[in-house]
Amino acid sequence: MRFLDQVAIVTGGGRGIGRAIALALAREGARVVICSRTLVELTEVASELEKLGRDAIATVADVTDEASVSNMVKKTLERFGRVDLLVNNAGVWLTGDLQDYSLADWETTMATNLRGVFLCSKAVFRPMKEAGGGRIVNISSIRGKEGCPGMAAYSTSKFGINGLTQALAGEWKPFNIRVNAVCPGPVDTTFGSGEARDETRILPEDVANLVLFLASEEAGHITGEAITVAK
Repeated sequence: MRFLDQVAIVTGGGRGIGRAIALALAREGARVVICSRTLVELTEVASELEKLGRDAIATVADVTDEASVSNMVKKTLERFGRVDLLVNNAGVWLTGDLQDYSLADWETTMATNLRGVFLCSKAVFRPMKEAGGGRIVNISSIRGKEGCPGMAAYSTSKFGINGLTQALAGEWKPFNIRVNAVCPGPVDTTFGSGEARDETRILPEDVANLVLFLASEEAGHITGEAITVAK
């Protein structure tokens, strides 16, 4: 087990990509903290994690709120005493022409997708530094490398994540904290829901597998990268 007894926080862990990452980490031995704004979904995923024989915490947290993020990390440290891995997965999707966005639409997208990565990363820096290192994997998007009409806010936020990933990788390298990003193409997040799969899309598990690699010792030489996973 690559992550036996290591402690991982997965934001947006109640469904889709976040759920797949949390389950993959648990299968590799990690103790997993999942957070989102929806307790019902978190409870279901926590039950799945526990069935795998792993300790898990499901906590409601708003990644746009500094106090909420601090409380999430505090709960993690109180229960497990450390944070080895942070997966910044929480995000929102906004499409439409720029002239049709409200200011609130724009700011909500930036707050969740970009401010959330900033706040969560900052919150785990001290415990990771004190422990001698750690890993952060940010879930960006292929739209963070290629701007797309109708996705101005989303693309801008994901470009920002990639830039933040590179900056933090340089700043935190002296503390043995590696920071990378995964940039998925279209993901079939209905997989497992009983609906027909979309064969043109990658699976959440494909994203999870890349996250596991970047968080592993095998990738110990990789930091500051934004890696695309797509068909």
